[in-house]
Amino acid sequence: MRDLNIYARICMFELDCLKIKYAKNLTLKVNTRAKTRLGVCKKSGDCYEIEIAAILLDERTPEEYLKNTIMHELLHTCYGCMNHTGRWKKLAERVNSAYGYNVKRAAAPDEELIPDGLTDKPKYKVVCPVCGTEYERYRKSALIQHPERYRCGRCKANLG
Repeated sequence: MRDLNIYARICMFELDCLKIKYAKNLTLKVNTRAKTRLGVCKKSGDCYEIEIAAILLDERTPEEYLKNTIMHELLHTCYGCMNHTGRWKKLAERVNSAYGYNVKRAAAPDEELIPDGLTDKPKYKVVCPVCGTEYERYRKSALIQHPERYRCGRCKANLG
């Protein structure tokens, strides 16, 4: 298992070298429950909390995914960078060109970032009877329990 703090310090050092000011008042946490996101940055007052999915700390996951995710979340702590436009985007481009990162807004749905066997598969699925769009869930949500209350996002057909 990789050490999140070591990788975070590497990313912070690289930001320091580029003279990119990120928040110093931040905490790092490992999220063991995350299924669909690799990281998140939350702001509370003037403090930030960065959560990184535990799956990224696994030795079988490529190291670059961990570093890209940490850097992505650290950039959110910069002034005016809580979204993925404008200033955040420019800083991400600067980091990418300086260090060869691939920091971007989000991973494409077809990108397989995590090796097979490391992630859980969704337990539940609702399929649109008209167009075949699949809605997968890890938990028994309202959609799974009462699909008749919902419509397909693609063709608007009733799912129940």
